[in-house]
Amino acid sequence: MKSSFWLILAVFVACLAGGLIWSANHYHGKYLAEQKRADTAEKEVDGQRLVIATQAFNMNRFNQIADYTNRNNSLIDAGAEKTVIEYREILRRDKTCDLPVPADVAGGLLDYTNSLRASAMHADTGQPDPTGATSTATGGLTYCQAVLWIKPLLATIDKANNQFVGIRQIERDRQ
Repeated sequence: MKSSFWLILAVFVACLAGGLIWSANHYHGKYLAEQKRADTAEKEVDGQRLVIATQAFNMNRFNQIADYTNRNNSLIDAGAEKTVIEYREILRRDKTCDLPVPADVAGGLLDYTNSLRASAMHADTGQPDPTGATSTATGGLTYCQAVLWIKPLLATIDKANNQFVGIRQIERDRQ
């Protein structure tokens, strides 16, 4: 009985040790799998943080460039308005101010203006064209009117150029 007791005890200890070894191996494998999954998730989160930080930086930079461009364009508008006021004062005293621009030149300018407007407008097929439903005024263009349009036109071109500079700056910063 003594030897069978020791034999049963030895088998029990061996089974217990085997169970512990199997359990340790099994749960260690699960631990390694979970650790790998957690590491992968952390890498993904780090990548997402980097993307979000880059987007936030780019948006901030774009907003700075847009703000700078808008301020410059406001200054251009103010300068153009001031110049137009000065020109009006000068032209008010000019005797040739009311002379008409030749009809061919005025008509060509009007046609070109209308084509620029048409190309800038996006067609909306769901809405009727309100600009096409009215008749065109057939008034003449005077030299004073032409002179007063030059500065605002140049200001508009300058503002568009500022916007292009801002777009190029954004593209450079993005790369």
